[in-house]
Amino acid sequence: MALPQKINNLPAWSLSKINRWADYIELCCINNTDHIFSIDDLVDHYLEENGEYIERGENEHSEKYDALINDFTKCFEQINFRSQSLKENYPFDIDPDGNSLSLKIELTEYHRFYFFLLFASHPGIFKDRCYELTHAFEDLSCAILREISPKSAVVHIFGTSRHDDDKMEYKGNLRSRLQKLASNIFAVTAKTFDDDPQFDVPAGDGGIDLVSFIALDEAPFIPLAFGQCACSYDDWVDKQTSISYDRWRSRFSYLAPFLQYMFVPFYCRRADGSFEHPADISTCLIDRHRILKIFMNSETSVDDFTQHSIHAAVLDLVG
Repeated sequence: MALPQKINNLPAWSLSKINRWADYIELCCINNTDHIFSIDDLVDHYLEENGEYIERGENEHSEKYDALINDFTKCFEQINFRSQSLKENYPFDIDPDGNSLSLKIELTEYHRFYFFLLFASHPGIFKDRCYELTHAFEDLSCAILREISPKSAVVHIFGTSRHDDDKMEYKGNLRSRLQKLASNIFAVTAKTFDDDPQFDVPAGDGGIDLVSFIALDEAPFIPLAFGQCACSYDDWVDKQTSISYDRWRSRFSYLAPFLQYMFVPFYCRRADGSFEHPADISTCLIDRHRILKIFMNSETSVDDFTQHSIHAAVLDLVG
């Protein structure tokens, strides 16, 4: 296994970022020679790089140590939620005490897809494969959107992972692609769009990564969904505005209110399965938990994954 050397560096995240730390535990488990990682390993690693956090002889030594154990126990509780919700499709085993993680010996395609989402959640760690992971996430999010859309829906990639070939629906510069999209959904571009030079660029997506629509006839106000993909824990909240109804009705006329999907490869959950920060959510949020549920219940998603070039990259990283 050849995971990036950066995994050996302790992240600088706040201890309150439980899902990120849970990811880090999983990554360390994969990376360790024996493929085991425990709460004691995590505490030792943390104190090696943050020795000033607890100085022996301090009056608060015991309190600080107990607080650290409490924080990391919450991370393993989060991991236990992941294991319980995915059952045999979770690629790790947890010991009976819930304080140690080990990599399963026999790996399935469900496990490898989990690894892909785990890696895609940390482009800063996988810098050499960042482009590959983020574009693959957009491609496979399109497959997930197709899975949850009505059978009569037309689903396309609009964002930067598309390829300008004959098979792609949207080609050319940004303005021509948006004009094609407007035509597909029987909308009319607004004057604010027509007069805005920001759309006269060869790249970019205007804020839309995925689109799904049902052409009921040749009239506007049809069922429609826009999707946005984000592989960063830090920017997904703000990215939701890029597919808002208010933004797009200022660019296209004759739009019915549409579904807005935000796809992220990481968990946004507490250990009880509820959303971690529900006040931040303004779209239909499809996080790792939901992606995996859809993937496991799909008849085609495994093929979508194994036939994608990212599958070979995951095999190269994990086996």
